[in-house]
Amino acid sequence: MAVPLALAGCGAKGGNQTEGTSPEASTASSDPIKLTLWGAVPSENGPQEVVDNWNKQNPDIQVEYVRFVNDDAGNLKLDTALISSQPVDMYVNYDFSLYEKRIKAGNALDLSKFSDYNVDDKMGEGAALWKVDDKYYGLPTQKGLSFVWLNKDMLDAKGLPIPTEWGLDEFRDYAAQLKSDKVWGLAQSDYYFNVPINGSLQKQSLQLTKADGTSAFDNPLTVKTLQVYFDMMFTDKSLMPHTEQITSKPALDQMFVKGETAMLFSTNQIFRTTNNVQEFPRTFKVAAAPAPKVNKDQSDYINAGGLGDVISINPSTKHQEAAWKFIQWYADGGMLPMAAGGRVPSSKDFPVDEAVALMFKGVEDTYDLDSIKRVMFGDLPLGLSRLDRKTGTEQQAVYDKAFTQKLTPEEAAKELARIHNDNLKALSK
Repeated sequence: MAVPLALAGCGAKGGNQTEGTSPEASTASSDPIKLTLWGAVPSENGPQEVVDNWNKQNPDIQVEYVRFVNDDAGNLKLDTALISSQPVDMYVNYDFSLYEKRIKAGNALDLSKFSDYNVDDKMGEGAALWKVDDKYYGLPTQKGLSFVWLNKDMLDAKGLPIPTEWGLDEFRDYAAQLKSDKVWGLAQSDYYFNVPINGSLQKQSLQLTKADGTSAFDNPLTVKTLQVYFDMMFTDKSLMPHTEQITSKPALDQMFVKGETAMLFSTNQIFRTTNNVQEFPRTFKVAAAPAPKVNKDQSDYINAGGLGDVISINPSTKHQEAAWKFIQWYADGGMLPMAAGGRVPSSKDFPVDEAVALMFKGVEDTYDLDSIKRVMFGDLPLGLSRLDRKTGTEQQAVYDKAFTQKLTPEEAAKELARIHNDNLKALSK
């Protein structure tokens, strides 16, 4: 049973029900409870079907989906709505720093008031990374991780097996062997330069700091990562030079499905492109490999991503119990339409076989399903970096300098640490 809410929801902001009414009163008078769910996924990519399914099954609780874009402007729009009279009953968090900020501002409900759902048991150990002061203020609903997409036909032509575990040396070697005059060995966006670095630091600290509280970025693993990418661009010429990528702004997912790159370091987001064989026809099979560690034999490496799509309840909604009922339904099965876009459910009670069937419906023969399942549904150790957003943004300029040959890998590692330390000092004041 859920905790009664006789005393809940006294504020004026956020909810959209008449002051003084309760879920029970609304149901009794045949007026359905109306809830809004704010999320960043385009409605046509699953959310609208989700809420339509719920609304058909629950005439007494009707949900409306409101989309915001997951960028600075979009998150500002959501945060403004949370502190104003705009209706926001539930919303999805995609970034830990913003999630924590909303908690501290009093805009996320402490879910410990509900006793009918064991988050740790349902979602596994990765869920605890979303705890703040040892409490959940949102329910993580999907597994989001970075991994490498592979053109299996190109691998087969070179006699290369699908990697199940590898480091940057092997990653570089694959890219060098797979490149040709018209095909890059690897394509990736700027974001993925830091994936091996962060994955090597998270075991000791989610804030990516050393035991003394200072930045951990200035270390041999960071230097090696930068050196390998530098060599791939300028020695092997297997990865598009950074300057060229900034200038041409290629659509990397389309490069991959067109056979212009043999490997693509990305996430499950490109399912929307790889599954769209009508607009982007391809003849090759797609396989998947885990993100490379810096060194293959690292035992403390944590894969970037972890659990995400964390749904919080606005404390000011007058229908906390109804919102909680929807969120549980969503996590344990209701989010099934989201699977077609590659969103991997995190709840152990989710019908995985149905999710897989939806992900590959009609295109099953164009994937190496064993490798995809191994990466997306396997037991890879997943982490969640708590690097502050300002540091992450400012560090991007360092990667720009490193890969335009203005800084050596050693100098770049020191600069990454300097920026981080400056922000750590500012945050501690």
